Amino acid sequence: MGIPVFPPRFDTDLLKPFYEGLEKGELRMSACSTCGEFHWYPPEILHCHPEAKIDWRTISPEGVIYSFTTVTRSLLPGDHRDEVPFTVILVESDDVPNARIPSIFMAREGQEAECGMRVRLSPVQAGEHILPAFEAID
Repeated sequence: MGIPVFPPRFDTDLLKPFYEGLEKGELRMSACSTCGEFHWYPPEILHCHPEAKIDWRTISPEGVIYSFTTVTRSLLPGDHRDEVPFTVILVESDDVPNARIPSIFMAREGQEAECGMRVRLSPVQAGEHILPAFEAID
């Protein structure tokens, strides 16, 4: 399996705390500073309390695969043939079951992703950046 080496776009600093957490091996999710409701993808304005700030909280690095797809042909600009195939998964953390975080599945030899599979955060270096990635829990 490959790893897509294409840096995430940061038009704003909205996701910066998420990626800083990955660098420390933590899974972080945005929450309302007033009521504590988790939000993924983090909005610029919270619908629950528009005046509130976003807090970034460390959540369980374990969860389950909600859905997945295997990319066999990259549609990214440039030459990415050596990076495919890779499997993109949507992970629900044990702490926030209805939020689904897009990630990369780090499979062992002969292993394939399955819906409902238990996984643990395992961030991966991809070029000059870190991607959210998960591996199966034995």
